[in-house]
Parts: sequence; structure tokens; C-alpha cells
Amino acid sequence: MKTNYLKPITTALAVLFCLLNFAAMAGNPDKPGTKKDDSPKKLSPKALANMKIKNIEFGFNKSTIPDNAHNNLKNVAKLMKDNNASLKLGGYADNRGAYVYNWMLSKARAEAVKTYLVQNGADSARIAATEYGYTHPVASNKTIAGRQKNRRVEVHFTN
Repeated sequence: MKTNYLKPITTALAVLFCLLNFAAMAGNPDKPGTKKDDSPKKLSPKALANMKIKNIEFGFNKSTIPDNAHNNLKNVAKLMKDNNASLKLGGYADNRGAYVYNWMLSKARAEAVKTYLVQNGADSARIAATEYGYTHPVASNKTIAGRQKNRRVEVHFTN
């Protein structure tokens, strides 16, 4: 009968030991003795150049970056920083409006994307922004949906 009072204490210590062990594992999911590598993974210039980046589409007569493009551009800025990469931006417009005005609007769109990338840590010297006006449409300018696709900035990593 003398050992019956030890049973609850032994059980409580075993439970406490397990909880502490689980807590320690949750705080450090890596294997003991290993160091977690927080450094970014480098991509080859070829892998970056082959990467397909979604075009940034703009509203009619707008050069402000749409909200739905922010995460994509933040990821691009991070890839640039992590890989010391260079980028080419091409700004475009649909065919509504005067040629010179659309040329300037496509330049403003490309520059807006460049500014956003730089504000998110990208190196300005590694970004070339070029305007193309309404040349090189990717869709018909006869439809609303087509014109929307043509109001864009294309983003490409360069070797």
C-alpha cells in the first residue's frame, strides 16, 4: 500500500515530461543539431528568364497599380533581390485615344510598376522600363475584354 501514493505522482511527471517534449518540438521543428537555413534559394538566370509572370492589367486611362497586382509584384521584387536579377518592363495601351497620349500612358504604367518594385526593395538600376503605346496588342481592340488585356505591363526577367 505504501507505493499507491507514488502512482499519481509518477503519472503526472510522465504527462509533464511528454508535454514539455512536445512543446520543445513545436518550438523547434528541425532535427536536433541542425541549423535552419533561412537564406533564399537562388534560381539560375535561365530559370528566371523562363519564368512566366502574369501581366499587370490597368483600367482605362489609368496608370495606378491595381490592388490585385500587389502580391505578384512583391514576389517579383523578392525574386529580384534574392537572385540579384534584372528585369524588363514593357508598358502598353489599348487603341482608344491619340497615339502620343497612349504612348505616354504606356510609359507611365511601366514607370509605376518600376516604382512599386523599387519601393519593395528591388534595385532600380536593374529594371528597364520601356513604353510601346498601342503597338503589339495581345488581343483584339474590338472588344472590351480585348482592350482590357492590351492595357498592360509585361514583366520579364533578363539573363
